[in-house]
Amino acid sequence: MERGMTREIPFDFTDEDVVAAADTYVARLPAKLANKDELLQALYEQLQLPGYFGFNWDALSDCLRDFHWLESRKVVLVHADLPRLTPQECRTYLAILADAVDRWKPEEDHEFRVVFPTAARAEVAAVLAK
Repeated sequence: MERGMTREIPFDFTDEDVVAAADTYVARLPAKLANKDELLQALYEQLQLPGYFGFNWDALSDCLRDFHWLESRKVVLVHADLPRLTPQECRTYLAILADAVDRWKPEEDHEFRVVFPTAARAEVAAVLAK
């Protein structure tokens, strides 16, 4: 597994199956999410986001910094691929994920990891570099 160790890419890149260990909740996003609405719906379902989730970027950012509704300490968001968003939406989405990963500290209630397939590494890096 490759770890994005730079500040710009705080994600993991692997083609191995991510298995839920003790005290870990694994949310898996399907491949070929075609737009923002599909992505937000999949996140809502897979992360079991609360009913008040507003299906917008601000609401996603808020929820990824909380996780009070999940009992597991570790939360892993596994992407089958990079969602097919507009370039601006993709930058926004990846920035929200990066910020959420960076903000969770080891001593806090939760730990958040984001995983993409190895093949997505260059594309993720290119999007975040813009």
